[in-house]
Amino acid sequence: MGDLRVNPCMLSGTPPHDPNVFRARLRERLDLLGISPRKASLAIGANQGYVRDLLDPDKTGVPSEARARALATILETTTDWLFGRVQTPEQPKSEVGFLDARRDWRGAPDERLPIYGTGYCDDLEIEQDGHCTRIEQTLFDPTTTVGMIERPAALRFATDAYAIYFHGSSMENRFFQGEIGLVTPTPPPRNGDFVVVQLNDGNGDDVVHVLVKRLVRTTSSYVELEQYNPPIIFRVERQRVTRMHKILGPNEIYMN
Repeated sequence: MGDLRVNPCMLSGTPPHDPNVFRARLRERLDLLGISPRKASLAIGANQGYVRDLLDPDKTGVPSEARARALATILETTTDWLFGRVQTPEQPKSEVGFLDARRDWRGAPDERLPIYGTGYCDDLEIEQDGHCTRIEQTLFDPTTTVGMIERPAALRFATDAYAIYFHGSSMENRFFQGEIGLVTPTPPPRNGDFVVVQLNDGNGDDVVHVLVKRLVRTTSSYVELEQYNPPIIFRVERQRVTRMHKILGPNEIYMN
């Protein structure tokens, strides 16, 4: 196993890109959607001249990863496209439908467990010995409840527990696309647990990447994670981990 670290250019405040490509694509989406630079700036919580400055070839500023993702969202595209890493502007779409999922559940609130919104997201690149490997990410929206399920007895008093749909194939044959996972922030995960990891860009706690992986180990300086497909073990700087929640296994769910 190599000493893998998340490619700093993917988690830093200055993602790698040709500034001319970025400006051209930013302008293209603004014009296509009829969004003014001022409106786009205010929509992402920036000052009203922020996007105007990004479009100015004489300016040297570049967006942070968090700001780039916010821009991509309102422009209905991806950061990979804005930075010229892919050729198609369409956002990745999930092939898994959120069907039924007990939306009509009428039990008491403490008998329900929310299923938070998930979907596909741009892959994250890591670097090993000069070669890039793609790490599958998950789009995770804890502010959007797409359904409700009955709360298992093991989580009766876990008021902060939630459920998610798994996407992609990076953790098969452990988790398959469309399956539901039950997640709890407490107790903290231990080595060997499967986890939902929320990463920041190093400039604050704002979450810019979410991974579903197996926790190999945690140290004072890094968190080591494992992906099954393609198989790889990699490290993320500890300071970039905003939250890490445990995905419960069958024994923990059914044995109370």
